[in-house]
Amino acid sequence: MRPIRYKLEGGFSKQDMDKMWEGALRLIRKVGLKVPHESIRRLIAEFNGVEIQDDIVTFNAELVEKARAAQDYSDWPSDLGPENPNVIAGAYIKNVLDPETNKIRPALMKDLVDYTKLCDACGFYGPPIVKPNDVPIEMQRILMYKIPYEYSRVHAHGILDVAGWLNPKDARYGKEMCDAAGKDFRLDLWLVSPFVAPREGLDILYEFRDEPVDMNVSTMPVTGTTSPINMIDSYVQSIAELFSAMTLVYLINERKLKKGKIRCVVADNIRAYPFDMRYAAFVYGSAEDCIGTIYQAQLNRYFGIPLVAKSLLSTGKRVDAHAAGEKAAHTMAAVLAGAYVFSNAGLLCVDEIYSIQQLLIDWEIVQFCSRVMRGYNFDEKLSALREIEELVRIPGPI
Repeated sequence: MRPIRYKLEGGFSKQDMDKMWEGALRLIRKVGLKVPHESIRRLIAEFNGVEIQDDIVTFNAELVEKARAAQDYSDWPSDLGPENPNVIAGAYIKNVLDPETNKIRPALMKDLVDYTKLCDACGFYGPPIVKPNDVPIEMQRILMYKIPYEYSRVHAHGILDVAGWLNPKDARYGKEMCDAAGKDFRLDLWLVSPFVAPREGLDILYEFRDEPVDMNVSTMPVTGTTSPINMIDSYVQSIAELFSAMTLVYLINERKLKKGKIRCVVADNIRAYPFDMRYAAFVYGSAEDCIGTIYQAQLNRYFGIPLVAKSLLSTGKRVDAHAAGEKAAHTMAAVLAGAYVFSNAGLLCVDEIYSIQQLLIDWEIVQFCSRVMRGYNFDEKLSALREIEELVRIPGPI
């Protein structure tokens, strides 16, 4: 029995992606990364291949290649695959579509608990789902992690979480909660395009400078605003930003490897985001967004990064045909490009509204598209032919 499968063909050649990587290395060397944190700069100044001028840090190609080789995705969930797809449900959404009144309202603590339980029952991954607006602001981030630690086996921890700690104090408390709950604690360094490591993220990295803590790096270049309007050039910028950040955290980690294993990964995949210049708005769910995911699929394979497709984002504001059409078309393309993990399930109006009705519809969309990709098995013996022959010999109506 041989499976009959379909996939997308064409796209970037190996030579194309080699050229993009060369361009990214050039940007890392010539433009560099803005690191507005003197103590962090001192930590890495001793390494060969690092040059620092004021708050701009550049790395040579050899050092970047070492950081690239040090990526570690060993805690990627082993049960996930084309035969067992999953979704990432979240994250940090301020408003919900009330399932009883069908009205949009601020998310509450009860919603966080209920939605976390639902995601646990379904086995969905991802960061905390909604932000509880009915608790003090200084407690919201803590509770967004405390609740999943209590009510979910997989949500809000591990490699498929995008850690949203905002300051060292909260991150330290989060680490203590995580250790007590037996969860996997991670830090995220989210760059601000173009090529800025924000001070608040660096403060958190410095807080854990002597501890073996897993780290994620992410960036979000937006075409025509924080990156070139040409999509391909924006992807080169995305690669350069991600691997400059990867090199930075790689060097910070090199100082403390004797204290334990440290995994460092690209968390938000290699992406550049399309933008509507006329309306000054993201165009998630658009044809350009879908093309971006197909680019991402190829580039992720090239760099050895597991693929998470952001195919469940939409500009639709309600649970309707608009949202379903964008999500389904995008997800089908992502599946055929090799994706089996799909993020932002349940989100509407880009990321302004969360709906559990939409979450379950998104899961059905993923199952539908994945079923198409799996196809059927081909039996070379065509063993059912004999049954057909015998059946048609039976006298009378069948």
